[in-house]
Amino acid sequence: MPSFAYKAIAQNGESVTGTIEAADRKQVINQLFAQNFKPVAINQRDQEQTEISEISYDFFKSDRKAKPRIKLPGGLAKKSLSLNFSRKLLELLTSGMPLGDAVKLLSLRLSELEQKGLAEALWRDLSEGRTLAASMARHKTIFDESSVHLVEAGEATGNLVPILERIVSYKEEAAELRSRILTSLAYPAFICVVAFGVVAFFLFFLLPKIENMLNTLGGEMQLMAKLLIGGSNLTVNFGPFVVIALILGFLALAQWRKTPIGREKTDFWLLRLPFVGKIFLYSEIYQATSLMATLMESGINTTETLRLAERTLNNTQLKAKFRICRRQIQEGASLASVFRQTYFMPDIAIDILTVGENTGNIVNSLREITKMNRRDLTKTLSILTGFISSAALIFAFMLVAMIALSIIFSVFGVSKTLTM
Repeated sequence: MPSFAYKAIAQNGESVTGTIEAADRKQVINQLFAQNFKPVAINQRDQEQTEISEISYDFFKSDRKAKPRIKLPGGLAKKSLSLNFSRKLLELLTSGMPLGDAVKLLSLRLSELEQKGLAEALWRDLSEGRTLAASMARHKTIFDESSVHLVEAGEATGNLVPILERIVSYKEEAAELRSRILTSLAYPAFICVVAFGVVAFFLFFLLPKIENMLNTLGGEMQLMAKLLIGGSNLTVNFGPFVVIALILGFLALAQWRKTPIGREKTDFWLLRLPFVGKIFLYSEIYQATSLMATLMESGINTTETLRLAERTLNNTQLKAKFRICRRQIQEGASLASVFRQTYFMPDIAIDILTVGENTGNIVNSLREITKMNRRDLTKTLSILTGFISSAALIFAFMLVAMIALSIIFSVFGVSKTLTM
């Protein structure tokens, strides 16, 4: 009967190694689970496999000494790296592969440098006896705290695959929402650039040529055309100073926003801007309720769920309200009652949450609130982008029409002069 060398994690967190004789790897896994061990790596102990295992282990040890740690990306790229790696790991675990073998295989097979570097770092930690959650916690810039807690709960309960499925689903929804927001804002930005480009062409190129032509023929520009030309001259003479002043003002505002008072004031103003304030509000509530539903569904207690959800809020005004809610809930108050007192979310969302608490199905209520906020966010984005696009087009059309009419009236004036 074949002999298998294994490395596993005991219930107390210690690393355990040994050998088991079994017909196949599946029997080894079943025996390890029966002893309350979590398998990290399993290798068949024939000569060829042993040599391969030793070569792989030596490679990782020498790689740790010789190669510098791969520099991982920042910002949104980190979120994308976490999502892509989690997807690939979930695919292997779903097929029945043990965790250690899955991470090791990713470290050998992945071609992208960032993902390969992350897989190698996780495999080193796993081979030294750490759990996956502990390994992920060492890469806080890649894996957020809520994901680490979920994985820890999944490893403790033996439900790592369902937990990873929820993590991937949550990250995919968040990524889709960010993409939708950027896409919605890209269209009106393009329309504005095209509209102002057309206006600039008429003001700074075509209109001066018409003026020179009329001066040559002895004609005179109409009052409307003179005003437009005067405005274009002012823009040329003073426009650069205005642009510089706006840039300096923006930089000063960004610097002031980094201070505690500046952050509180700007967050307060953002929530009260027409349309834009609703976008920030719906986005924050969507993120918090979606994460709360995922955490509670995965077995995380309410106190830890609220603490992790609070950290995902970016707006200081909403975070302060949520902190008040969290403290009152820890003292025994219900979610719906404290959210209603602090006006953290709209009344209809609180009504849905109340039904969930009364029926004992709060996770489903949080899911419904998440869907509702997503619909409201999409609707508000559509209205805002439509308004910006329409306003830019109407402004460009009216200005071009004014220029065209002024040119036509000026040409008619010249023709009358020549006829006389």
